[in-house]
Amino acid sequence: MSIHAWIRSLLLLCLLSSALAGGFATEENITGILSGDPALVLERFENGSFKEPDLNTLIEIQDLLYRKLALGLAGKGEYEKAITVLDSIPSHELTYDSILLLAFLHNRVQDHQAALNHIITLQARYPDDIKLDNARAYILCMAGSPADAKRIMEPVINQEPDYGPFLDTWGTILAAEGKYYSAGKACGRAYALMPGDPEVLAHLGMIAYKSGRLADAKNFYQQSVRFDPAFAEGQKEYARVLMDLGRYPEAQKVIRTALRLIPGDEDLVSWEKEADSTLLAWHIKQEQEADRPLLIKRVVPGNHS
Repeated sequence: MSIHAWIRSLLLLCLLSSALAGGFATEENITGILSGDPALVLERFENGSFKEPDLNTLIEIQDLLYRKLALGLAGKGEYEKAITVLDSIPSHELTYDSILLLAFLHNRVQDHQAALNHIITLQARYPDDIKLDNARAYILCMAGSPADAKRIMEPVINQEPDYGPFLDTWGTILAAEGKYYSAGKACGRAYALMPGDPEVLAHLGMIAYKSGRLADAKNFYQQSVRFDPAFAEGQKEYARVLMDLGRYPEAQKVIRTALRLIPGDEDLVSWEKEADSTLLAWHIKQEQEADRPLLIKRVVPGNHS
Protein backbone atom coordinates (compact mmCIF):
# COMPACT_ATOMS: atom_id res chain seq x y z
CA MET A 1 0.00 0.00 0.00
CA SER A 2 1.52 3.37 -1.00
CA ILE A 3 2.13 6.04 1.62
CA HIS A 4 -0.28 8.36 -0.24
CA ALA A 5 -3.07 5.79 -0.16
CA TRP A 6 -2.33 5.11 3.50
CA ILE A 7 -2.51 8.83 4.38
CA ARG A 8 -5.68 9.25 2.32
CA SER A 9 -7.34 6.42 4.21
CA LEU A 10 -6.22 7.74 7.60
CA LEU A 11 -7.50 11.23 6.81
CA LEU A 12 -10.81 9.87 5.58
CA LEU A 13 -11.26 7.80 8.71
CA CYS A 14 -10.33 10.68 11.01
CA LEU A 15 -12.71 13.10 9.28
CA LEU A 16 -15.70 10.81 9.41
CA SER A 17 -14.98 8.80 12.53
CA SER A 18 -17.04 10.84 14.97
CA ALA A 19 -20.24 10.17 13.05
CA LEU A 20 -19.60 6.59 12.06
CA ALA A 21 -17.32 5.15 14.72
CA GLY A 22 -19.57 2.60 16.36
CA GLY A 23 -20.13 0.35 13.40
CA PHE A 24 -16.65 0.07 11.89
CA ALA A 25 -14.20 -0.53 14.74
CA THR A 26 -13.72 -4.12 13.74
CA GLU A 27 -9.89 -4.10 13.94
CA GLU A 28 -8.15 -3.34 17.23
CA ASN A 29 -5.39 -1.43 15.53
CA ILE A 30 -7.78 1.18 14.06
CA THR A 31 -10.03 1.53 17.10
CA GLY A 32 -8.32 4.76 18.14
CA ILE A 33 -8.87 6.40 14.78
CA LEU A 34 -12.47 5.29 14.61
CA SER A 35 -13.17 6.47 18.15
CA GLY A 36 -11.80 9.89 17.27
CA ASP A 37 -9.13 9.65 20.02
CA PRO A 38 -5.84 10.90 18.53
CA ALA A 39 -4.09 10.44 21.91
CA LEU A 40 -4.71 6.71 21.69
CA VAL A 41 -3.32 6.61 18.16
CA LEU A 42 -0.19 8.53 19.24
CA GLU A 43 0.30 6.27 22.25
CA ARG A 44 0.20 3.19 20.03
CA PHE A 45 2.69 4.66 17.59
CA GLU A 46 5.06 5.59 20.43
CA ASN A 47 4.96 2.20 22.15
CA GLY A 48 5.14 0.30 18.87
CA SER A 49 1.80 -1.46 19.30
CA PHE A 50 0.14 0.28 16.35
CA LYS A 51 0.18 -1.96 13.31
CA GLU A 52 -0.82 -1.04 9.80
CA PRO A 53 -4.49 -2.00 9.30
CA ASP A 54 -5.25 -4.90 7.03
CA LEU A 55 -5.57 -3.61 3.45
CA ASN A 56 -8.92 -5.32 2.84
CA THR A 57 -10.32 -3.85 6.04
CA LEU A 58 -9.30 -0.35 4.99
CA ILE A 59 -10.79 -0.80 1.54
CA GLU A 60 -14.09 -2.03 2.98
CA ILE A 61 -14.27 0.87 5.46
CA GLN A 62 -13.41 3.44 2.80
CA ASP A 63 -15.99 1.96 0.44
CA LEU A 64 -18.68 2.00 3.11
CA LEU A 65 -18.01 5.59 4.09
CA TYR A 66 -18.07 6.79 0.48
CA ARG A 67 -21.21 4.77 -0.18
CA LYS A 68 -22.99 6.34 2.80
CA LEU A 69 -22.03 9.78 1.54
CA ALA A 70 -23.26 8.91 -1.97
CA LEU A 71 -26.55 7.59 -0.59
CA GLY A 72 -27.03 10.81 1.36
CA LEU A 73 -26.52 12.86 -1.80
CA ALA A 74 -28.83 10.60 -3.79
CA GLY A 75 -31.49 11.04 -1.12
CA LYS A 76 -31.46 14.75 -1.94
CA GLY A 77 -31.62 14.08 -5.68
CA GLU A 78 -27.95 15.04 -6.22
CA TYR A 79 -27.20 11.99 -8.34
CA GLU A 80 -24.29 13.48 -10.28
CA LYS A 81 -22.49 14.42 -7.07
CA ALA A 82 -23.14 10.94 -5.69
CA ILE A 83 -21.59 9.44 -8.82
CA THR A 84 -18.55 11.71 -8.45
CA VAL A 85 -18.06 10.53 -4.86
CA LEU A 86 -18.07 6.85 -5.84
CA ASP A 87 -15.94 7.50 -8.93
CA SER A 88 -13.22 8.81 -6.62
CA ILE A 89 -12.67 5.26 -5.33
CA PRO A 90 -10.16 3.35 -7.49
CA SER A 91 -12.15 0.94 -9.67
CA HIS A 92 -10.32 -2.13 -8.36
CA GLU A 93 -11.35 -1.17 -4.80
CA LEU A 94 -15.08 -0.81 -5.48
CA THR A 95 -17.21 -3.43 -3.75
CA TYR A 96 -20.28 -5.19 -5.11
CA ASP A 97 -22.65 -2.81 -3.31
CA SER A 98 -20.92 0.33 -4.55
CA ILE A 99 -20.82 -0.86 -8.16
CA LEU A 100 -24.51 -1.73 -7.93
CA LEU A 101 -25.21 1.72 -6.48
CA LEU A 102 -23.28 3.32 -9.36
CA ALA A 103 -25.46 1.40 -11.83
CA PHE A 104 -28.59 2.65 -10.05
CA LEU A 105 -27.34 6.26 -10.03
CA HIS A 106 -26.39 6.23 -13.71
CA ASN A 107 -29.79 4.77 -14.55
CA ARG A 108 -31.47 7.57 -12.57
CA VAL A 109 -29.67 10.20 -14.68
CA GLN A 110 -30.61 8.35 -17.88
CA ASP A 111 -27.04 7.24 -18.61
CA HIS A 112 -28.15 3.70 -19.40
CA GLN A 113 -24.93 2.61 -21.09
CA ALA A 114 -22.83 3.48 -18.04
CA ALA A 115 -25.35 1.67 -15.84
CA LEU A 116 -25.12 -1.41 -18.07
CA ASN A 117 -21.33 -1.31 -18.00
CA HIS A 118 -21.35 -1.49 -14.21
CA ILE A 119 -23.73 -4.46 -14.23
CA ILE A 120 -21.60 -6.24 -16.85
CA THR A 121 -18.56 -5.68 -14.62
CA LEU A 122 -20.36 -7.37 -11.73
CA GLN A 123 -21.65 -10.21 -13.89
CA ALA A 124 -18.08 -11.03 -14.91
CA ARG A 125 -17.34 -11.56 -11.20
CA TYR A 126 -20.66 -13.15 -10.22
CA PRO A 127 -22.02 -14.94 -13.30
CA ASP A 128 -24.67 -16.91 -11.37
CA ASP A 129 -26.24 -13.93 -9.58
CA ILE A 130 -29.75 -13.68 -11.04
CA LYS A 131 -30.30 -10.35 -9.28
CA LEU A 132 -27.76 -8.93 -11.71
CA ASP A 133 -29.75 -10.43 -14.60
CA ASN A 134 -32.77 -8.57 -13.24
CA ALA A 135 -30.82 -5.31 -13.00
CA ARG A 136 -29.53 -5.70 -16.55
CA ALA A 137 -33.00 -6.46 -17.91
CA TYR A 138 -34.48 -3.44 -16.13
CA ILE A 139 -31.83 -1.07 -17.47
CA LEU A 140 -32.25 -2.46 -20.99
CA CYS A 141 -35.99 -1.90 -20.77
CA MET A 142 -35.47 1.69 -19.57
CA ALA A 143 -33.01 2.16 -22.44
CA GLY A 144 -35.69 1.20 -24.98
CA SER A 145 -34.73 -2.44 -25.60
CA PRO A 146 -37.65 -4.42 -24.12
CA ALA A 147 -37.06 -7.43 -26.40
CA ASP A 148 -33.51 -7.88 -25.08
CA ALA A 149 -34.76 -7.28 -21.57
CA LYS A 150 -37.45 -9.94 -21.94
CA ARG A 151 -34.97 -12.49 -23.26
CA ILE A 152 -32.85 -12.04 -20.13
CA MET A 153 -35.75 -11.75 -17.69
CA GLU A 154 -37.99 -14.63 -18.80
CA PRO A 155 -35.89 -17.43 -17.20
CA VAL A 156 -35.41 -15.27 -14.09
CA ILE A 157 -39.13 -14.71 -13.49
CA ASN A 158 -39.80 -18.39 -14.16
CA GLN A 159 -37.22 -19.31 -11.54
CA GLU A 160 -38.41 -16.78 -8.92
CA PRO A 161 -42.03 -15.83 -9.74
CA ASP A 162 -42.84 -14.34 -6.32
CA TYR A 163 -39.91 -11.99 -5.75
CA GLY A 164 -40.94 -8.33 -5.72
CA PRO A 165 -38.09 -6.71 -7.70
CA PHE A 166 -38.34 -9.40 -10.40
CA LEU A 167 -42.11 -8.90 -10.70
CA ASP A 168 -41.62 -5.15 -11.00
CA THR A 169 -39.09 -5.55 -13.81
CA TRP A 170 -41.33 -8.07 -15.54
CA GLY A 171 -44.29 -5.71 -15.32
CA THR A 172 -42.20 -2.88 -16.75
CA ILE A 173 -41.20 -5.06 -19.70
CA LEU A 174 -44.82 -6.09 -20.34
CA ALA A 175 -45.86 -2.43 -20.25
CA ALA A 176 -43.20 -1.61 -22.84
CA GLU A 177 -44.84 -4.27 -25.04
CA GLY A 178 -48.25 -2.61 -24.59
CA LYS A 179 -49.61 -5.43 -22.40
CA TYR A 180 -50.96 -3.08 -19.77
CA TYR A 181 -53.38 -5.45 -18.03
CA SER A 182 -50.70 -8.10 -17.44
CA ALA A 183 -48.18 -5.39 -16.58
CA GLY A 184 -50.54 -3.94 -13.97
CA LYS A 185 -51.03 -7.36 -12.39
CA ALA A 186 -47.27 -7.99 -12.19
CA CYS A 187 -46.46 -4.56 -10.74
CA GLY A 188 -49.45 -4.79 -8.41
CA ARG A 189 -48.08 -8.06 -7.00
CA ALA A 190 -44.66 -6.42 -6.72
CA TYR A 191 -46.14 -3.56 -4.71
CA ALA A 192 -47.92 -5.97 -2.38
CA LEU A 193 -44.50 -7.46 -1.65
CA MET A 194 -42.73 -4.06 -1.48
CA PRO A 195 -45.24 -1.55 -0.07
CA GLY A 196 -44.05 2.03 -0.24
CA ASP A 197 -41.51 1.43 -3.01
CA PRO A 198 -41.48 4.68 -5.06
CA GLU A 199 -40.30 3.06 -8.32
CA VAL A 200 -43.00 0.38 -8.26
CA LEU A 201 -45.60 3.10 -7.60
CA ALA A 202 -44.20 5.09 -10.53
CA HIS A 203 -44.45 2.03 -12.77
CA LEU A 204 -48.07 1.54 -11.70
CA GLY A 205 -48.62 5.22 -12.50
CA MET A 206 -47.05 4.77 -15.93
CA ILE A 207 -49.26 1.75 -16.67
CA ALA A 208 -52.38 3.63 -15.57
CA TYR A 209 -51.40 6.66 -17.67
CA LYS A 210 -50.84 4.60 -20.80
CA SER A 211 -54.14 2.82 -20.18
CA GLY A 212 -55.94 6.18 -20.14
CA ARG A 213 -56.70 6.09 -16.40
CA LEU A 214 -55.41 9.55 -15.55
CA ALA A 215 -56.97 9.79 -12.09
CA ASP A 216 -55.33 6.51 -11.06
CA ALA A 217 -52.04 7.61 -12.60
CA LYS A 218 -52.17 10.84 -10.57
CA ASN A 219 -52.72 8.92 -7.33
CA PHE A 220 -49.86 6.50 -8.01
CA TYR A 221 -47.38 9.25 -8.91
CA GLN A 222 -48.48 11.34 -5.95
CA GLN A 223 -47.73 8.45 -3.60
CA SER A 224 -44.44 7.74 -5.37
CA VAL A 225 -43.02 11.23 -4.83
CA ARG A 226 -44.39 11.33 -1.31
CA PHE A 227 -42.20 8.34 -0.46
CA ASP A 228 -39.22 9.74 -2.39
CA PRO A 229 -39.42 13.51 -3.02
CA ALA A 230 -36.00 13.39 -4.74
CA PHE A 231 -37.24 10.92 -7.38
CA ALA A 232 -36.83 13.24 -10.36
CA GLU A 233 -38.48 11.04 -12.98
CA GLY A 234 -41.44 10.44 -10.67
CA GLN A 235 -41.86 14.18 -10.14
CA LYS A 236 -41.68 14.80 -13.88
CA GLU A 237 -44.30 12.18 -14.73
CA TYR A 238 -46.52 13.44 -11.91
CA ALA A 239 -46.33 16.90 -13.48
CA ARG A 240 -47.22 15.44 -16.89
CA VAL A 241 -50.39 13.84 -15.51
CA LEU A 242 -51.44 17.02 -13.69
CA MET A 243 -50.99 19.00 -16.91
CA ASP A 244 -53.11 16.51 -18.84
CA LEU A 245 -55.79 16.76 -16.15
CA GLY A 246 -55.72 20.56 -16.40
CA ARG A 247 -54.73 20.92 -12.74
CA TYR A 248 -52.38 23.81 -13.43
CA PRO A 249 -51.83 25.23 -9.91
CA GLU A 250 -50.77 21.79 -8.65
CA ALA A 251 -48.75 21.18 -11.79
CA GLN A 252 -46.84 24.46 -11.28
CA LYS A 253 -45.60 23.35 -7.85
CA VAL A 254 -44.59 19.88 -9.03
CA ILE A 255 -42.86 21.26 -12.14
CA ARG A 256 -40.75 23.60 -10.01
CA THR A 257 -39.79 20.75 -7.71
CA ALA A 258 -38.85 18.60 -10.71
CA LEU A 259 -36.81 21.42 -12.28
CA ARG A 260 -34.73 21.69 -9.12
CA LEU A 261 -33.89 18.01 -9.59
CA ILE A 262 -33.40 18.08 -13.37
CA PRO A 263 -32.62 21.70 -14.29
CA GLY A 264 -33.31 22.72 -17.87
CA ASP A 265 -35.40 19.68 -18.79
CA GLU A 266 -37.11 20.69 -22.04
CA ASP A 267 -40.49 19.10 -21.26
CA LEU A 268 -40.64 20.66 -17.81
CA VAL A 269 -39.64 24.09 -19.09
CA SER A 270 -42.34 23.87 -21.77
CA TRP A 271 -44.99 22.75 -19.28
CA GLU A 272 -44.03 25.51 -16.88
CA LYS A 273 -44.56 28.14 -19.60
CA GLU A 274 -47.89 26.56 -20.56
CA ALA A 275 -49.11 26.41 -16.96
CA ASP A 276 -47.97 29.98 -16.25
CA SER A 277 -49.66 31.40 -19.37
CA THR A 278 -52.86 29.42 -18.79
CA LEU A 279 -53.15 30.58 -15.18
CA LEU A 280 -52.31 34.18 -16.14
CA ALA A 281 -55.08 34.15 -18.78
CA TRP A 282 -57.50 32.71 -16.22
CA HIS A 283 -56.67 35.41 -13.65
CA ILE A 284 -57.07 38.17 -16.25
CA LYS A 285 -60.47 36.77 -17.23
CA GLN A 286 -61.54 36.60 -13.56
CA GLU A 287 -60.54 40.23 -13.02
CA GLN A 288 -62.38 41.33 -16.15
CA GLU A 289 -65.54 39.52 -15.10
CA ALA A 290 -65.31 41.00 -11.61
CA ASP A 291 -65.26 44.52 -13.09
CA ARG A 292 -68.20 43.87 -15.46
CA PRO A 293 -71.58 45.33 -14.32
CA LEU A 294 -74.07 42.68 -13.23
CA LEU A 295 -76.96 42.72 -15.72
CA ILE A 296 -80.27 41.34 -14.46
CA LYS A 297 -83.28 41.17 -16.76
CA ARG A 298 -86.17 42.82 -15.04
CA VAL A 299 -89.41 40.85 -15.18
CA VAL A 300 -92.49 43.05 -14.84
CA PRO A 301 -95.46 41.23 -13.27
CA GLY A 302 -98.20 40.61 -15.77
CA ASN A 303 -96.02 41.46 -18.73
CA HIS A 304 -94.41 38.37 -20.24
CA SER A 305 -93.99 39.59 -23.78
